[in-house]
Amino acid sequence: MDFAPAYPTDKTYGAFLHRELSVSWLVLATLMGGRHRLDPGLIRSAFHYLDFGCGHGLNLLFNAAAHPEAHFYGLDLNPTHVASATAKAEALGLGNVHFALADLTTFAGGRPSTGPCRAWPEAYDFVVAHGLASWVGPEVREALIAAAGSVLRPGGIFYCSYNTYPGWLSRSTLQMLSVEEALRAGGSTSPAGIRRAAETLTSLTGTEGHDWPLGKELPQLRGLVEGLQPMPESYLVGEYQSAHQPLYVGPMHRLCGAHGLTHIGSATLPEMFPGMLDPERRALVLGAADLPMREVLLDLATNQTFRRDLFARGACPPSTPWRRQTMADLRLHSCAGAEDDRCEFDTALGRLGVDPSFVGTLKNVLTAQPESFGWLLEQAELELEDGLMRLSVLVGAGVVGVGVGEGAEASGPSIAAFNQRCLEQITAGEEIGALLSPVLLQPVAITLLEAFFLQVAHADLSPEDMAQLVWMGMGMAGATVKDPEGQPIEDPEQALGQLQEFWETFARERLPVLRRLGLAQATA
Repeated sequence: MDFAPAYPTDKTYGAFLHRELSVSWLVLATLMGGRHRLDPGLIRSAFHYLDFGCGHGLNLLFNAAAHPEAHFYGLDLNPTHVASATAKAEALGLGNVHFALADLTTFAGGRPSTGPCRAWPEAYDFVVAHGLASWVGPEVREALIAAAGSVLRPGGIFYCSYNTYPGWLSRSTLQMLSVEEALRAGGSTSPAGIRRAAETLTSLTGTEGHDWPLGKELPQLRGLVEGLQPMPESYLVGEYQSAHQPLYVGPMHRLCGAHGLTHIGSATLPEMFPGMLDPERRALVLGAADLPMREVLLDLATNQTFRRDLFARGACPPSTPWRRQTMADLRLHSCAGAEDDRCEFDTALGRLGVDPSFVGTLKNVLTAQPESFGWLLEQAELELEDGLMRLSVLVGAGVVGVGVGEGAEASGPSIAAFNQRCLEQITAGEEIGALLSPVLLQPVAITLLEAFFLQVAHADLSPEDMAQLVWMGMGMAGATVKDPEGQPIEDPEQALGQLQEFWETFARERLPVLRRLGLAQATA
């Protein structure tokens, strides 16, 4: 396939938030991995955090609000991204986040001596690059890894996520066909071209019970194409453009190792515990000759499509007593609604079950009050690694949250002010889509309708009056009420009925969770 320029800037991308880029999540993942010692107290210090390819900057903005003593820096080569990020930082009242229109390759030898980043710090505690490594050409990719190795302080953490093989082998057919559609249309990849390519591929796989050669060779292709329908168009354009180059884990880890970066785990928590695989795959993966080969075999065993790798510049393994005590002190919080009765969860390792009585008891306890991980180990009579495996699944599924930042109460008022500004921005139509939990120090997704109701949730009103108030607010903001199929509702009575029904469900199921996470005032 002929690839486009190694650093394309002709498209803007959607504004997305990723909890895995939160400092508190990176610290938790490092602790759980057990291959590198990272003091959780770091998150209450004036640390430095650098984002290569920061896009619209949402992840930096939420981190900056969560850690007002620290400083956050983001660079991108797309001027629209940088302008958007800068405007949002000003609107949200953040002064500890900095953006620049700059090329990451200028950091390959350390902080550049010229250009807009010349006054930035020389060293960083965290460097992140979300999705960038598989979106750029080989030269820029090597410059990215060199830059991370150059600017990380000793002991610092590098987060690098990327699409990977073998899971992308079938998806590469859609990428190829999307690029061909674009070339023949005289432009670059577009949502319409991608969907045309998807329809063609579906036809070329054959029919149910009568697969053609492509369908036999790539049996997952038909389901993959069908799953594209609900995905945002900006995501599809980014994933299936010509510059996109998925990577195998082995060469990627060797490249990082050549620049002084040691692999220490994954920000996708269950992937650090291959012992949860079924016996046959577990034996193959854990029987690997060394840790690098284990990662190769794990990707093959799970048909991996996306990695969230963590590296350290100079890994320093913690002692077992220190790790156990540090983990034991962390606070667990319930993130599940009252009607969430899941005990099986989809993960990259497959569908994993957690003992229903364990999940139910834990949910009931944490709904009343948070407890420490040490309490959980003692009450359930679990060994540390067994407890970590269960925790990785529950945290990954969003059933339980971990308060790595407990004790950072001083940031509470500033987070409350930040969240109020976020609500104002969301209800005005801005792409933010989340609030910041002062408990977890991570973003929590919020829909537009939830944002409108949160603005008035403290009022002592009947469901009818609550729906009326929100309907008036939505009308002033130019927003519309939609039916369950996503179609605008024109009839006022039907719209009010839909809002009232939403509020009753929201108040019963979702609002208590948001209160536990510090995101909603109690109603009178």
